[in-house]
Amino acid sequence: MIITSGFVETNEIEDVKRVVSELKIRGVEVNEIKDEKIVFLIERESASEIEKLLESLKNITGVRNVYLAYFSIEGSDEVANYL
Repeated sequence: MIITSGFVETNEIEDVKRVVSELKIRGVEVNEIKDEKIVFLIERESASEIEKLLESLKNITGVRNVYLAYFSIEGSDEVANYL
């Protein structure tokens, strides 16, 4: 399981509600909203699924940019099982 977190910056505060709705439709967990920034958490099975989803977030109407704060390394959960 790959876990990614970060935030989406909207163009205007008025865009936040619509963007949050679109994120939830795409299966993105919304953790916090502060002004024009929406903090998210994404869990998927592969890095390619994460990459496709992140690219699609940039195309949501009202999104200025997408920023990553954390990205787990594929297979890191398997390494933890050996410790």
